[in-house]
Amino acid sequence: VAVHNELGSFYRGTSRYAESLTAFQSAGEEIVRRLGTDCVEYATLLNNMAGTYRLIGRPAEAAELFRQAIDIYQSQNAEGSYAFVSVLNNISLAYQELGRLEEAAANLEWALAMLRRMPGYLHEVAVTYHNLTALYHRMDRQEDARRCLEMALVAFEDCGGEEDPHYAAALNSLAGFLYSAGDYDRAVETYQKAAAYTKRWFGENVEYAVTFQNMSWAYRAQEQIADARRSLEEAARVLSKLFGPEHERTQAVQDALRRLRGAAS
Repeated sequence: VAVHNELGSFYRGTSRYAESLTAFQSAGEEIVRRLGTDCVEYATLLNNMAGTYRLIGRPAEAAELFRQAIDIYQSQNAEGSYAFVSVLNNISLAYQELGRLEEAAANLEWALAMLRRMPGYLHEVAVTYHNLTALYHRMDRQEDARRCLEMALVAFEDCGGEEDPHYAAALNSLAGFLYSAGDYDRAVETYQKAAAYTKRWFGENVEYAVTFQNMSWAYRAQEQIADARRSLEEAARVLSKLFGPEHERTQAVQDALRRLRGAAS
């Protein structure tokens, strides 16, 4: 069973989805033969198989398997495990893909409540808060999104945020909220921190360049045109290095830079 499960996960990670499902089905047959279907081992198998269904664009089937896994964990009084929380997170993703956002939020909130009672999972708490931020934003629940993002940042910092690659994404999200709220000084400060952490973890990648593009808007809102120009110049430099000077992304930043220079003159 363990070998088939590992093989299924390996095939899924290498995008060999048909082979992944075959391996998980083999594991499932052995579990049913030895233990039946009303056991934690079978719930884990359903969670694994559902993950493959979701990746091949079959979220309805994935959600049904996740739902069965949740029922089994509950029947076995295994709701206090991280494996159960993992299923809640996974079914939330499937529901989001199905457009069932209220159910997605409910399961993610359930996962967060469970995690907060489990010692040693502060990083997972931070990531779940950040995932809820994105979901609430999609649902136009902006106050809830802002609250969760602030909690995510606190949790990341409590577990050593600068040592976590997810921290840069959380900072970028917060900067976007601050910009939308008109808090441009703090938005600039937060974008600067996000850029520094992104460069530390991933180098001067696309996200690093986009952070400087966004920073330029915050500077422009403050009428700090020279700083806005320098931010766009940094974005253009990185994009040119990544894609070349003629690439459409590089050209879009260069066009914005020309307009900014024209407005300044």
